Amino acid sequence: MSQDNSQNEKKVDIKSLVSVIPPASALKSREREPPKEKRVKVRKKPEVDEGTIIISNKLVSQMNIKNEVEISVKGKRLRLKVISQDGLQDIEVWANPSDMLKLGLGDNSTVTLRVV
Repeated sequence: MSQDNSQNEKKVDIKSLVSVIPPASALKSREREPPKEKRVKVRKKPEVDEGTIIISNKLVSQMNIKNEVEISVKGKRLRLKVISQDGLQDIEVWANPSDMLKLGLGDNSTVTLRVV
């Protein structure tokens, strides 16, 4: 009886099952989208206006930043307007000391910079 059941069952074609799986080249996207967030060091600069942040031109182009970013640290978030400037390092941003005080940050603290 078990032989009759095995003969009656259809054999599944493996090639038809495998054809559903896309090739690896289709899974890998051709264009990488810019990172949405990056870890950077924040420096206190009193000449920066409150509510703004100064970021290097290279970092702005890498992350595709328009005009606002969000700084996040220890569960606290703060939205700031962006001013891009040449001559800064990629991992360093400048902020107003009062803005940093709102987040409880000291000079040269590491934070997460997110694109808004």
